[in-house]
Amino acid sequence: MLRFAPRLRSSLVLAAAAGLAACGGGASKYQGIEPDQLYQIATTEFEEGNHGNAVEALDRLLVAHGDWDRIPEARLMLGDVYYDRGDYLTARAEYGRFLDRYAGHAGSADAALGVCRSLAALTPKAQRDQGYTQEAMSSCRNVVLDFAGQEQAAQAALISNELRLTLAEKEYMNADFYFRRKMYDSAIKYYEFVINLYPESEWAPFALLGVYQANQRIGYEDLADQARDRLLLEYPDSEAAAAIGANEEGG
Repeated sequence: MLRFAPRLRSSLVLAAAAGLAACGGGASKYQGIEPDQLYQIATTEFEEGNHGNAVEALDRLLVAHGDWDRIPEARLMLGDVYYDRGDYLTARAEYGRFLDRYAGHAGSADAALGVCRSLAALTPKAQRDQGYTQEAMSSCRNVVLDFAGQEQAAQAALISNELRLTLAEKEYMNADFYFRRKMYDSAIKYYEFVINLYPESEWAPFALLGVYQANQRIGYEDLADQARDRLLLEYPDSEAAAAIGANEEGG
C-alpha cells in the first residue's frame, strides 16, 4: 500500500479540490463574458424576475470589470434587484455604496430614494418599535431637500407622510393602552403627542376625544370642555366629533 507524507497528502487534497472547482464546482457561469453582455444578461434576468441570476451576473461584472464605464449603473441595478426581491437591508446597503462612491452621478437621486424606500419597507406594524420608521423618515426628508424639484423628491415626500401616519397611530395606541388601564394622566400625555405632532392625521380628532374622556374620568370638567370645544371646532366632520354629539344627546 502506498503511503504519503503528511505534506504530500495535503497537497494532493488541495489539488483535487482545485480540479473540482475547475470542472464547474466553484467557477461562475458568467466567467469570461464581456461587461456589455453581462449587463444585458443581468437586465434580462431582473426583468424576468430571476433575481438570483441577476445578482450573480452583476456580482461578476462588479468584480471582474471594475473599470467598466457603466459600473455605477450596475451598482444601482444591484440595489434595485435586492429591493425587488424583498431583501431590503441588502438593498439599502447597495444604494448606500452607490452614494458613497458616485455622489455626483446622475443616478444619485434614484439611489437616495432607494435608501428611503428600503428603510420604509423595513418599518414594522404600528404596535411594534418604530426605530426603522424614524430612520426612514430622516432619509426621505433628505431626499426631499437634496433633490428638490425632482420626481424622486416628490415620491420621498409621499413616503415620509405615510410614515408620519404610522407614528401617529403608534402614539395613539400608547394612549389607548393607558386609557384602558385607567391610567388617565399617562393617556392624556400620549393623546397630546398625537394632537400636537400629527394634527393632520386621522388619529388627531380621536386623540382629542380621548383627552375629553380622560379628563371626564378624572373629574376635570373644565379641561374636558376645552378638549370637546377644540374637537368640534377643528374637526367638526370627524367621527370623533359625531361621537361627542351622540354622547351629549344621549346624556
